[in-house]
Amino acid sequence: MKKITALIFCLSLIISMAEAYDNEVVHQLINEKAANQSSNLLRELSNLGFNDGVDSIVHGKKIYRWFHEGARLEDETVCRSRNHFHDPLKSWDSAGLNNEAVNSACLLLGFEGFSVESSVIWAQKQSVNPWYDNLWSWPKARQSYYRALTLDDKNLKERYFAETLRSLGQVMHLLADSSVPAHVRNDIHVFPLTVPGVGIEVGSQTYESWAKQNHHRLSFTGFSVDNSSFNLSVPNASAPVAISALWDQDKYDGSGIAQTIGTNIGLAEYANANFFSEDTIFRDYPHPTYSDTNYLSAYIQPEVIDAEDGKFDNRVYIKKTVGDADARLASFSYISYDLIKKGYYNFSPFVLDDKVYNDYAALLIPRAVGYSAALLDYFFRGTLEISAPDTYIYSITDGSAVPHQFSRIKAKVKNITLNEALQAGILQAVARYKMIPNYAPDLSNYPPDGTAMKEIPYSYSVSLPIALMSEQLASMNIYPTEFTFDFTGNPIPAGITDLSLQVIFRGTLGNEVDTAVAVGMKDLMEPTHHVFWNLTDMFSLDGHLYTAAEIRADPELLDRAAGEHIDPYPINFEISYMPESPPASPPVVLARAANLPEGRYIRLITLVDNELTDNYVRLVFSSDIDATAETVDFAFEGVVNQETEGVWQPPTPSVSFRRAIGHFYIGILRCKPMSIDPVTGYSYCPYPESEAYPADLTPYPALMSFP
Repeated sequence: MKKITALIFCLSLIISMAEAYDNEVVHQLINEKAANQSSNLLRELSNLGFNDGVDSIVHGKKIYRWFHEGARLEDETVCRSRNHFHDPLKSWDSAGLNNEAVNSACLLLGFEGFSVESSVIWAQKQSVNPWYDNLWSWPKARQSYYRALTLDDKNLKERYFAETLRSLGQVMHLLADSSVPAHVRNDIHVFPLTVPGVGIEVGSQTYESWAKQNHHRLSFTGFSVDNSSFNLSVPNASAPVAISALWDQDKYDGSGIAQTIGTNIGLAEYANANFFSEDTIFRDYPHPTYSDTNYLSAYIQPEVIDAEDGKFDNRVYIKKTVGDADARLASFSYISYDLIKKGYYNFSPFVLDDKVYNDYAALLIPRAVGYSAALLDYFFRGTLEISAPDTYIYSITDGSAVPHQFSRIKAKVKNITLNEALQAGILQAVARYKMIPNYAPDLSNYPPDGTAMKEIPYSYSVSLPIALMSEQLASMNIYPTEFTFDFTGNPIPAGITDLSLQVIFRGTLGNEVDTAVAVGMKDLMEPTHHVFWNLTDMFSLDGHLYTAAEIRADPELLDRAAGEHIDPYPINFEISYMPESPPASPPVVLARAANLPEGRYIRLITLVDNELTDNYVRLVFSSDIDATAETVDFAFEGVVNQETEGVWQPPTPSVSFRRAIGHFYIGILRCKPMSIDPVTGYSYCPYPESEAYPADLTPYPALMSFP
């Protein structure tokens, strides 16, 4: 019987200790509000296509619900919550819970060998054993996040992103516990608990149980945290990630509350120095001490409060005079006022009541939310900037090769993470898009129906990783640096819409070693089809088209065409792309057509990132007929066919020329006389397409110089 009683008592200790903020209410609200206040998280959700923010559905649940799940599950395993304590006045390897009764209870329950860690160490513990180690820690979140970004299976991506959110929710739970005075002052004060099957009740109300009962009237507006704390040198090898600074910066040594005032202090340091737990009122810890309060004058001005019996009573509150001035720290019991008037100061027990808890919560819960939001901001801080390569276009492919697809993408990448440099690591690219049903290489069924496309799920192509050289890393931290991403094993089809390019770095960023992630996203235009014709199969004469044979058969036509070369001939094309005309430097030739036969065309499919402006193609053409090559520049539009902020945009129209469909076309032919465009002033040859003979609609192979 004694053993059973001991076990029941130990179980009551464990259950009460595990509560902290109630994980079904307050912890979930802290996590949810922090998620809504994390600008980096909201930016990343937008980049990933979650247009409804934390209300977006991932793996069957809204995103904020995954943060709720983490808040709840961090307390799921019995004895797990022994690792939810951190005393900032102790060395980190001994800052966890030090309570023999709890340890004995866990041994009775079979948790032999289950070590007790400080919460800051537990939050960063590597996963090994599901019973003794932390499977839902910061390293787990990092690993799952990288997988979510770089897998090409949609279901797996969502599963791992859900694991990322849950893991972060559990780490946020640990951080929020550092705003609970009992968790930073080694106090497992037992709140009211009825032991099932026994009917006994032990303990009294705590700050945590009060917060659960009064969560509906608490403020969850986040406190603003000074993120410069993350630039501190690594504080402890057992918890090396810079989020440790949110718990403890080793600034507070017990010498004074002033060390903990401000926005750049560990949450555990702040809670330890400025507040009491139920069993540590003016005892066990150096602060708060009597000199931090209005202790001597408190007896003079009692407050009138509504007592539990509905009557009004006088109550004396001890308030802070350092830091958060006027916050109630503790009170004397209901009988204390009369005892104080009689001079019995030393016989008046201190208690924490509703008004004290309310003042605590007004200061501590906003900190819990703000620090948790800062944790999310740090997790999603890594930011890359993607820009166009020197070739201007990101990719190009020969439209004569079927299937149409892109096997290489070029892009410039720069690290724009604030005050943190990329170090050793890898770089990888991911293309996200929607597949056009029944895509026709000749665009005969273009454009796809926008309503139907809106319902089509995203598909993904993933490049091979690039192991970064030291000179590349140094360059990326200062300049946009060009990379070629290899998609040959997982090519990007051309029959797609709603295309975006992500670039992911994984490695060392600032003080976070090996597992940090930085992400960049660029919304690319949809694949743009360019058609280049050799139209010398016919000659434009006085605004009409004739074959050479037709001109020679008619003396009048032959006379008007006198002195002109009217016969068909092959043409050489060199094609470049650029952001301006004329370009600042000679553009890179990306495609050639050597001796393109008359009446044939080449089809080039390109990827650019500008819709309407700053897109130019340069065509240099030559032949054996002309003594010199000629150069012409043309502006073109990028193709839009995608969803923007939940609305499917009208697709860029296609154009048909000689029954070859594209988004842009140009043809080279001869004519007499030349005409002048009244708008642009350019010379051109009239080309009544209806008079042209049927063309060979098979694209002629181009010679590609990309990448």
